[in-house]
Amino acid sequence: MFNRFDITGKKVIVTGGSRGLGRGMAEGFHDAGCRVVIMGTNDRVYKTAEELSTTDNKVEGVICDFSRIEDIEPAFDKAVRLLKGDLDILVNNAGTQIRHPSVEFPLDDWEKVITVNLTAAFRMTQLAGEIMLKKGYGKIINTASLTSFSGGITIPAYAASKGGIAQITKTFCNEWASKGINVNAIAPGYMD
Repeated sequence: MFNRFDITGKKVIVTGGSRGLGRGMAEGFHDAGCRVVIMGTNDRVYKTAEELSTTDNKVEGVICDFSRIEDIEPAFDKAVRLLKGDLDILVNNAGTQIRHPSVEFPLDDWEKVITVNLTAAFRMTQLAGEIMLKKGYGKIINTASLTSFSGGITIPAYAASKGGIAQITKTFCNEWASKGINVNAIAPGYMD
């Protein structure tokens, strides 16, 4: 029965994988025998990849500035090349948080949070879908938030972006479930 949950050899991309929850998920996939590429915004991604690597299963790192939509496709392509041209699992975990009272929230900060947390995940999912739909198999896991449902205080952009994650998860799931692609989200609260 446990073989049903065996993911040994699956090829995985984890965005925001250099620290926190993303690092924990990347480590879990690695320890389960997956081939993992983590994507992050700076050189820390290489250090984390090295720390997670073992002699028989190397983790790779790719830098991507998720606030720049034009950077996403080249970084995604590089990650897929490192996975030998295939992808089984995508974890959209990259995110940012900026706090201001809602009435004063600067539009530039709004746009940055929406781009990093929502638009980048949408684009990564599209790119992953191009691979997964061709083979009729794939798993996409989005990191939503409890604020997807409850809002918050001084975080209107974050709450809107995570509400959007919940909705695009449902939309992609509705469209792709019959094609062998599972699209789900987790909605954590505060994490250590």
